[in-house]
Amino acid sequence: MSSPSHDTVLRSAGRLFGERGYRAVTVRDIAADAGVSAALVMKLFLSKEKLYAAVQPDESLLTELAVPISELGSALVFRVLMRRERGTHEPWAIIPFAVLDSPDPDTARTDIRERYLTAIARLIGDTSPDRRFAATVIALMTGFGETVRTLGLFQGWNFDDLVAHYGAIVQAQIDACAAACP
Repeated sequence: MSSPSHDTVLRSAGRLFGERGYRAVTVRDIAADAGVSAALVMKLFLSKEKLYAAVQPDESLLTELAVPISELGSALVFRVLMRRERGTHEPWAIIPFAVLDSPDPDTARTDIRERYLTAIARLIGDTSPDRRFAATVIALMTGFGETVRTLGLFQGWNFDDLVAHYGAIVQAQIDACAAACP
């Protein structure tokens, strides 16, 4: 069970690591942003590396979708836009930082790639040997999450129009998977 301070530190850390990367963020930065002491951050998480690991992208956000597969593309896009609207961290946007700025990039790359490929492949029924449809969905969503947050693309778009437009692009890969994977 987590405390309010624990959750506040996680939110601050997720946002700061996502914005600046692992190396550019200090425990003191996180503590100041969360309104707590650096000592409390260390007491809660033991090290900056363990705190970083705690805020890494979690593929569980993919498995908690209770929508028909025909609506999955739109549902994935909708969630990115809702997180933007609420100002919460974006797991898709954090993926590049989680790998490149990790204390051990090779291990992080392998771990995150496998977790996401396994989760998406299971979600869309991708049985292709190289999980090409799952990989494409991941690429589309990572690019979308990153550009929505970092570049501020699609700012002038109507929310529902963007869900329909980009959701259809993602859905095309999901539908192609359904046709190709028995």
